[in-house]
Amino acid sequence: MELELIKQCLKEDRRAQETFYKICYARFIGTASRYATNKEQAVFFFNLGFVKLLMNLKQYNTDNPFDYWAKRVLINTILNELKKEKREQDRVLITDDWNSISVNHHEADYEEELKAKMELIKEKVQFLPPMTKNVFNLYAIDGYKHHEIASMLDINENTSMWHYSDAKKKIRKLLELN
Repeated sequence: MELELIKQCLKEDRRAQETFYKICYARFIGTASRYATNKEQAVFFFNLGFVKLLMNLKQYNTDNPFDYWAKRVLINTILNELKKEKREQDRVLITDDWNSISVNHHEADYEEELKAKMELIKEKVQFLPPMTKNVFNLYAIDGYKHHEIASMLDINENTSMWHYSDAKKKIRKLLELN
């Protein structure tokens, strides 16, 4: 992210903010999609996160990579929104766990097969209960540790591990149905 664009956004330059939005959308809509149940919700999550980014842009430390900082802001915003939805809808969410995929193919086919399996897994993750999906995404996709997930979601670390394990089992079952 160009530092000059960030400086212009801090001066509330609307054109710079529009350019900033387009750049961030391209980079982070995939992250928002992993936590959403559909495209509309993903855009909603991204827009909430983008507003939060703009509001907190002055807190960005230019010594650190922008994408890392922005992704954390976006994920925290999404998780806060999901917590709010949970309270409003008063529903119980379950968290799950998951293992890595093993692929036994020739080197040339490995990458293509892995991509296909990852797309299939992403598709199946959408069928998981919301809390399970969140833990799975945070652990398997975004690389957070269970103690970090526990803190972010206000759950016990063992609960996070259980949800990850449960997610893996459910995803395996869903994959067997294909």
